Amino acid sequence: MDLGILQWINANLHGSEFVNQLFKYITYLGEKGIIWIVLGVVLLCFKKTRKGGVLLLVSIGLGVLLNNFVIKPLVARPRPFAADSTLADFITSIGLKLPTDYSFPSGHTQIAINCAMFMTLYFKGKGAWTWIPAVLVSLSRIFLCVHYVTDVLAAAAIGAVVALLVATLGKMLLDKLITLWQSANKKEEKLEQKEEQTEQQ
Repeated sequence: MDLGILQWINANLHGSEFVNQLFKYITYLGEKGIIWIVLGVVLLCFKKTRKGGVLLLVSIGLGVLLNNFVIKPLVARPRPFAADSTLADFITSIGLKLPTDYSFPSGHTQIAINCAMFMTLYFKGKGAWTWIPAVLVSLSRIFLCVHYVTDVLAAAAIGAVVALLVATLGKMLLDKLITLWQSANKKEEKLEQKEEQTEQQ
């Protein structure tokens, strides 16, 4: 079933070179999670969004760790083109390199959905725009036949759960740490003031 979907896409939807190239560049948006990391760094630059930036980068890091370094090696699912060489022919014909890592779950999708979910939960409606690139990147992985549909669906679920945990529990923990840090600073300032008063006396 999974392979059949990709074979159908390859036989029926790859006729336009423009569309093929368009999806290739869409998938490049999610390469190494660069655009999402840049988004997190930009958020760090402004005091109003700094906490969100910290938590977004934490969410990305946890998602990558779980997806790429735990689940992928455990499942060890070969890429679709290992089962059908015509998929490999298509991928290389449009100028893409054949991925060398395992297929399940999709790393591009996990990061994209992770970030879109986090941005929506943390920044409410202001972060909803991130679903546009996230969904496009996810769909591109299927259209380009570098992932099975189930790779993408599983990655989306993983990303969403990680984002939910970081946006809720992570936010509570970060707020607690900030409160403790501020409290420690106030105590230190009071001690310094007492020392100054003692010296003056």
